[in-house]
Amino acid sequence: MNFKLLAPLAFLAFSCGDDTTQSTPDTEQSKTPELVEIIDTIPIFTAVESNFNNKDLILPEGFNYTVLFSEGDDVTREDGQKFPAKGNHDLSVFIPNKDTPNTKGTLYISHETKRKNKDLGDGGGATIFNIEKINNIWQAVGDYDHVDFSSVGYTNRNCGGSLTPNGTIFTCEEVWGHSTDYLYADGKGMTDTSWVNGRPFWQNMGYIVEVDPIKRKVIKKHHQMGKFVHEDALCTKDGKSVYLSDDMNPAVFFKFETNTPFDYNTGNLFAYQLDDNGLDGNWIPLPNDTTTWVNARKVALSKGASMFNRHEWLEEINGKIYISETGDDEYNLTQSTELGGKITNYAVANLKVEGDHNYNDPYGRILEFDIETNQMSIYLEGGMMDSLNCFSSPDCNTSVKIGNKTYLVLSEDIIGTGKGRSGNGENGYYNELYFLDMSIQKPTVKDLMRFAVAPYGSETTGVIFLPDGKSMIMNIQHPDKNNPAPFNKSCTILIEGF
Repeated sequence: MNFKLLAPLAFLAFSCGDDTTQSTPDTEQSKTPELVEIIDTIPIFTAVESNFNNKDLILPEGFNYTVLFSEGDDVTREDGQKFPAKGNHDLSVFIPNKDTPNTKGTLYISHETKRKNKDLGDGGGATIFNIEKINNIWQAVGDYDHVDFSSVGYTNRNCGGSLTPNGTIFTCEEVWGHSTDYLYADGKGMTDTSWVNGRPFWQNMGYIVEVDPIKRKVIKKHHQMGKFVHEDALCTKDGKSVYLSDDMNPAVFFKFETNTPFDYNTGNLFAYQLDDNGLDGNWIPLPNDTTTWVNARKVALSKGASMFNRHEWLEEINGKIYISETGDDEYNLTQSTELGGKITNYAVANLKVEGDHNYNDPYGRILEFDIETNQMSIYLEGGMMDSLNCFSSPDCNTSVKIGNKTYLVLSEDIIGTGKGRSGNGENGYYNELYFLDMSIQKPTVKDLMRFAVAPYGSETTGVIFLPDGKSMIMNIQHPDKNNPAPFNKSCTILIEGF
């Protein structure tokens, strides 16, 4: 919490009232006014400047990082043997200890990997380990435990996800392969391509997978939640719905409704359709059959679902979901339109370029979806802040409350280096992380506060805040291997200073 004591202005805190408010006598006004707290008038940090020649992590003054877990660290398999950990760290989930939630807990890290690995299993993965606050600093304690996904036919590119109300984890398979050959990747990818659960191997990839983080065990793949390019999953607190994002162009915004609250084994899949007014919307029920499950996006578009542009992470704040729509350079929607997909009104108004169904969306945006009304609108449009600075390609998002203010925390994952997305030059891939004060009405990119510049070649992801309110967990994914250590490989870091 930030405080600013302004004695000369203290009386202003009492100057407003109804018509019955008595005026203050002159003798009272002449007294020295009492000090009062003016909360949240000081920024929570001094924003850092862009830096497109950096191979370290740049943070504001007063903040520091420590590495908790890195690609290549020894992870312990179920049989007790140790092997080098997978990389491409993505989702972070903290499960607090029931008795000491502010000082002990379990950390789950997903691996957005797709290559063969004879020791830890082909494709995606996850690592689970305990952390504890010792001498007022969070530290990894004990072994790094490998999660074995072989019981469900393995996974591919474990991306985002969430902690369910039941205390389990939904991990998302962000895979767009529609053939076994694609997954096999000439022997570099999924080498075990036998049939799984009575279906071709490729049909078993691209789902929500449930994991018990305490037992370190995989529970199941949720085929009824559909096969598509799963980026994130957001469970409502009442256990009735799971909102699902699709990292594809076109993308469909999905919702899974449970038949019984908190039982995610059975339910129905819906696809969102935004009305022509660009605000109201409705949910289209999809057939509850294997055709839908295996071809969820295609079926949804044939029913008239709206076509979005690569939905990434989802964050719920006060009954509204904030969706990172990352955008895409120069694309065509002819085939998807002919299938039945509906182009959003804002794409027609702002993104259409010359030619039939041609669009260009280099910066992306943050969408706001109201769970109660089903209305959707643009909350923050990406783009140039000024001639040198740009916010584009939002990906991972989260939120944090500091003092009396809530901040939306946004990570970039730029899709190209031109158009100001990595400076005016072609300096390669640099991504940044921003805080946005959500008390600002109708925010623009000029309201963003730059908190971090990621090391060269990397993106920041898996950003969460620990219960003590002073510590952030963040993953550095796919940094350039030529960076100095520790940012020459993927890692999970702790940031303190709030």
